[in-house]
Amino acid sequence: MTSNGLQVKENAVLLALDISAAFDADDHFMLCRRAECDFRIRGTALRWLQSFVSDRSQYIAIGLQQSATTALSSGVPQGSILGPLLFAMYLSPIDDVVRAHQMQYHQYADDLMLYTALVPSMFSDLTSVADCTDVVSTWFMENTLLLNPGNTEAVIFGT
Repeated sequence: MTSNGLQVKENAVLLALDISAAFDADDHFMLCRRAECDFRIRGTALRWLQSFVSDRSQYIAIGLQQSATTALSSGVPQGSILGPLLFAMYLSPIDDVVRAHQMQYHQYADDLMLYTALVPSMFSDLTSVADCTDVVSTWFMENTLLLNPGNTEAVIFGT
């Protein structure tokens, strides 16, 4: 068995999922709630995190022209060292969703790859993979995230 859980010479399917505007869509309340409940961040650290993501605003400036300032109720600061970590915390419950379908995944920042070994009988029936993808897509929608199906790739590896 290899370190990724697949047997040598097994066939596998990999789905590379594209999350649309991932860093812009994280709900601040949900992020702080997960930080507190799932990661046990409390007290001063939690207040610092809430301060870091909340009460942010933005505007667009081109030359001397500037749009109205808009309050942001979602998103993590892009370009910050904490952005990918906060997004990973926000996405952490996906672990239970994927594993409930006997699939595995790898995540780095806003890239999510689902994969599983294929037994010979599964080549004609990829229903379990499709079911997992449907449930993951639903979880994303329920958590203010969207998958971009046009940029999702599926690959079957085999010998």
